[in-house]
Amino acid sequence: MLLRRYREAVLAEVKAVLAGRRLPLYDMMRYHLGIAGPRGEPTAARAGKMLRPALCLLSCEAAGGRRRQALPAAAAIELIHNFTLIHDDIEDASQSRHGRDTVWRVWGEAQAINAGDGMFALAHLALHRLLEVGVAAPQVVEAARLLDEASLALCEGQNLDLEFEERLDVTRDDYLTMVSGKTAALMGAATAVGALLGEASEDAVGAFKEFGHHLGLAFQIRDDVLGIWGDTAETGKSAGEDIAARKKSFPVVYALEHASEDDRRSLRRIYGAGAVSPEGVAEVLAVLERSGARAASEEAAARHVERALTRLQGLDLVPARRRELEALALHLVHRHR
Repeated sequence: MLLRRYREAVLAEVKAVLAGRRLPLYDMMRYHLGIAGPRGEPTAARAGKMLRPALCLLSCEAAGGRRRQALPAAAAIELIHNFTLIHDDIEDASQSRHGRDTVWRVWGEAQAINAGDGMFALAHLALHRLLEVGVAAPQVVEAARLLDEASLALCEGQNLDLEFEERLDVTRDDYLTMVSGKTAALMGAATAVGALLGEASEDAVGAFKEFGHHLGLAFQIRDDVLGIWGDTAETGKSAGEDIAARKKSFPVVYALEHASEDDRRSLRRIYGAGAVSPEGVAEVLAVLERSGARAASEEAAARHVERALTRLQGLDLVPARRRELEALALHLVHRHR
């Protein structure tokens, strides 16, 4: 698959940023990234998709640049993404990630928070390595601005996501505002930074940012579908986990707006009663089925992919890389994990 093309190069750059750092703090980071065991021993555990750094590198190449000049930024993006995952696992009380205990489960919440904070700092150091591959200082500053703005938007989105767990009046507009920060912001920054480092024009960088933004919305809506109806063996999440956590995912928000009055009343009762029991999860699934929430979610994801692709129209891109960006966008909306 396309993502594998960049995986080893990004991993090597991430490892280079961590090289020579021997404190247990860095073993926690390596463990989370899937490149070390809990005692710091090298391992090859299942890691993430590395979608965001791949989008950065592919956007750079599509704009006519070379992968090497964007690789430090791609590593920084992967580290920012993983810093948020370490913290998300604490906030959501997630027991496992990629088939292994989460960092907080192994080392405790306090140390996991510290590891996440340290990874955020390392992301900035990774970005400074752009200077070592010949990127001009003004471009490095602009790349840092794009990533810092995305990081702040991401925290805002996570704040809303947690807040929504306690609310029953979340609308689709509220949902899209939350996801625009939590998921779409970093994807938009990844594609924008890639285009920037590929020497794209200011207008083209903006178009790439919008491309990544809409791709992020589609990605999250599809993720919401998989979080409810996905194959546990493929997604690594138990069926109904998002429902049990009272997440206001797109299917649930859709049902809260479009289900029958009786079904909406059932949803409000279940989500307003604290922890959701297995019986409650089953009832929610039945309501979602009756409301057509799954089909509506899939249609919404497809619409955002279409909007993403329109942002690339009219740009002077390397033809082969344009086709790969389009293929990747379509893959994300039809993926199974």
